[in-house]
Amino acid sequence: RIIGTGTFAQAQVCAGGIPMEELCPGSTMSRLHDGLYFAGEILDVDGICGGYNLHFAWASGYESGVQAAEQTGR
Repeated sequence: RIIGTGTFAQAQVCAGGIPMEELCPGSTMSRLHDGLYFAGEILDVDGICGGYNLHFAWASGYESGVQAAEQTGR
């Protein structure tokens, strides 16, 4: 039975960040600024506890790096 919540200091994830609608479809690049990529907790993506948020942070960081390298031809 849930009887309350912890403090902000105990939080494992916080909501908010850059809306996914502001990214190019299928990309982590900003629709507003060409060549600007986002990853991890700067984005408005929240997962359940159990490593999902960490996985998203690592996977989106990797994907952002790959996409930026492709754009610059490296």
